[in-house]
Amino acid sequence: MCLASLSAGFFDAIVGGGGLIQIPALLLLFPQFAPATVLGTNKLISISGTTVAAWQYARGGHVRWRSLRIPVLAAFIGSAVGARLAAYLSASVMRPLVAVLLLAVWVYTWRRKELGLVKRNPATSRHPEAVTTVIALVVGMYDGFFGPGTGSFMMFAMTALLGMEFLQATAHTKVLNWTTNLAALVTFGWQGHVQWLFAIPFLAANVLGGWLGSRLAMRRGSPFIRKFFLWVVAAILARLVWDIWA
Repeated sequence: MCLASLSAGFFDAIVGGGGLIQIPALLLLFPQFAPATVLGTNKLISISGTTVAAWQYARGGHVRWRSLRIPVLAAFIGSAVGARLAAYLSASVMRPLVAVLLLAVWVYTWRRKELGLVKRNPATSRHPEAVTTVIALVVGMYDGFFGPGTGSFMMFAMTALLGMEFLQATAHTKVLNWTTNLAALVTFGWQGHVQWLFAIPFLAANVLGGWLGSRLAMRRGSPFIRKFFLWVVAAILARLVWDIWA
């Protein structure tokens, strides 16, 4: 489980997708836990690695804090609202829709070779805080009620709508994703679905993974992150298709 948490932290720090590793590992190794407890404990583990990754990116000068003040609040509210909507929305309905959206994201990114590699100035980038707030609210809500591909959707929106390079988009995504994780963790914790002491060893492993992943991303830059992004989106898409047809 420590190895799974380390790997999840590593992937999450670069482009997200750590839940594809960590949640199945928790379900397999600890079948005595209720699904809600698995999800809540996963949020606790994940937020530790995301904290370290966000701090590393901020320390490296890749986070523009002034443009994230309102989006951080929007992400928290969106995730909290999404968690409430989870009781009314069926995952079986969401999977096909998300699979189609992820396929569109993958194809668009693959065809636009320059996307995320050079700084651009699309019309929507003239109001970065407003656009980021909308992204944070919508994707935060999605993270609250479903989740798979949250980081990928957020990164794609920032590169496509704000003209960011992948490295900066990753850094901003980690800050906002930390906020959505916190909102979900508060919700699960309030409901008693978090194994706090049990998760301590896995927290440490996830922190190490987050540190390694963020260091590698900053060292290799946007071209590396773009390739990693395409692979992870493809993996999330494959998993969703498997869940639909299984």
